[in-house]
Amino acid sequence: MKISKINLNLLLIFIFISVVMFLFVNKLTTPRVLDKNELLVNGLFLFDKPKEISNFKFNSGKENTFTKDDLRGKWTLMYFGFANCPEECPVTMYEMSKLVKVLKDKNYPLDDKQWVLVSIDPERDTAQSIDRYAKGFSKEFIGVRASRPMLLNLATQLAVNNVMPSENHMDHSHLDSHVNNIILINPDANFAGFFRPPFTTSRLSLTYQSVTSN
Repeated sequence: MKISKINLNLLLIFIFISVVMFLFVNKLTTPRVLDKNELLVNGLFLFDKPKEISNFKFNSGKENTFTKDDLRGKWTLMYFGFANCPEECPVTMYEMSKLVKVLKDKNYPLDDKQWVLVSIDPERDTAQSIDRYAKGFSKEFIGVRASRPMLLNLATQLAVNNVMPSENHMDHSHLDSHVNNIILINPDANFAGFFRPPFTTSRLSLTYQSVTSN
């Protein structure tokens, strides 16, 4: 049975509209790749050449260890904070949790992504408490803790200002001086750059997808 000329034309129009809609939806859902200046304007500073970091050993909940090897093969967002932080830490952690939700809603691939909270208050935070605090924002988050010397070693390499506490164990003013950046580590376990505050879900989502979709 031959297809009439009118039916054929309708079929061609339908195919054309379907292709246009597919391309339109694909453009909306595909992360836009930003250049370095666009990333910077939206809060992400990328190094021209990622920086190598030395090995480290932290502890997380359930007596798990977290080392440099756990960074390999994954894009890692690392934030330095502490469980008793009154303002900046919970706000930043909440924005990171909203980022995860947005990515999930978009079905963005997350198998090679991870989010780590490093305690800058090892005198009070335990491995279990900081991991529990991190997971309070998102079950995907990992909280880790190490001794002060190990912390300072990693914090220095990642340009996070974390000074030694005073001899007065009740004085925690040193915690107020930490840099409120979110560190970006690439799948080669190198320091790739950092997100600068103020953090918003829209800017984090835009820059994060632009970099990690490549």
